[in-house]
Amino acid sequence: MPDRPLDWDAVQTLLAVARARSVRGAASALGVHHTTVGRRVDALEARIGARLFDRRPDGWALTPSGEEVAEAGRGFDEALVAARRRVEGRDAALTGHVTITVAEPLFVLLIAVRLPELVAAHPDLELRFDTGYDLRDLARREADVALRMDNNPPEILVGKRLFPYGEASYAAPGYLDGPAPRWLGWVAGDDTWIAATDLPRLPLWGVFPSIEAQVAAARAGLGAALLPCLIGDAAQGLVRATDRTPRPSRDIWLLTHPDLRATARVRTVMAFLEQVLRDARDRIEGRAPSH
Repeated sequence: MPDRPLDWDAVQTLLAVARARSVRGAASALGVHHTTVGRRVDALEARIGARLFDRRPDGWALTPSGEEVAEAGRGFDEALVAARRRVEGRDAALTGHVTITVAEPLFVLLIAVRLPELVAAHPDLELRFDTGYDLRDLARREADVALRMDNNPPEILVGKRLFPYGEASYAAPGYLDGPAPRWLGWVAGDDTWIAATDLPRLPLWGVFPSIEAQVAAARAGLGAALLPCLIGDAAQGLVRATDRTPRPSRDIWLLTHPDLRATARVRTVMAFLEQVLRDARDRIEGRAPSH
């Protein structure tokens, strides 16, 4: 039987199973039923005439034959993504969509109120915001532009460091005057950050792993919270716990992929976001409390 090209859906399925090490995990990532994943893998193994996975109790593992197919698939997938970036990177029109990944507090407290300016100036732009805390992979076009709070952004990306955000301690009014004040924990057992705060003798209590949880717990009088000033100053029911000047924390970076930096719509959105943040620099650094 003459050679026929492999079904790309089947190869993508193989890569998804290899990453997830399970049929159900791959199905969730691909947005298909798990029986579809199993059927594609079976068909690919039959087409190639070799077993591609060891079905182990602790997960599916690629066989040597499966690794060869996966390596070829990864190479083609990366080439396809790169080609797509280059094609879209040549787009000079201020039309189309731009996907921006940014932490929700930055969007809610700073960006949203200014967006009408950008929309009015460029009505043919469609903005798509990802406001989760998970880091999106710009190299794989999970987003076009990223606002990241990170001292070590990926070297493959281009853009600029703006400035660090400030952080301070916050609590409900009068909380520190009460019996046995304490810090609210971010991660179980991690108290390494307390020594550098303005309340280094307070003990640690509990785990509240998100900014929203920290704000809610501090407002309820459960403890003091170390928060970015932009968030703590805007939170109703919280005040700065001491008069200490906010300390600089992680840097804010505005980033994109090198293949997109010449794209007009990406440049326009990045310039807008930079202006929004620079206009709010005093609030971000904690020099101008909101209340």
